[in-house]
Amino acid sequence: MSIRGLLVRFGLAYLVLLLGIAITLSLLGVKTNAGTNTAALLGAVMWACMAFGKRNGRYFTREEKPRAVLGMLAVDLTLQAVFGLGVGLLSGALAPQMGPLLFSLLFIGVLHAVTIYFFVGLSGKQFAAAQKQKADRGQA
Repeated sequence: MSIRGLLVRFGLAYLVLLLGIAITLSLLGVKTNAGTNTAALLGAVMWACMAFGKRNGRYFTREEKPRAVLGMLAVDLTLQAVFGLGVGLLSGALAPQMGPLLFSLLFIGVLHAVTIYFFVGLSGKQFAAAQKQKADRGQA
């Protein structure tokens, strides 16, 4: 799987998780919050990274990891911007306030960059542990 394939997989997973969580919580009468957004982000990052490792039989190289992290952040912020603009337009604002939207994207971007970086690393450790366990079972 290429980095592009990873980003497509991440984007689709993140979108499905965001919408699925929002719809489910709405049906239950619960409002979504930053925690639900973060849960969707973590799930999408972990799933896409583990799928990359499984498909390639290895984890990211030193050159691939920054591209993967920055690519996932770009996909994340694009989705956040689309949702932010959508909410602004649905609320009746003809032209959504761009200042607050850009500030919130900057704030979310910093937090999500750290989160994505951390969980890409955690996924790598989990992948390595799974590979070691698989190799140990093969020797026993």
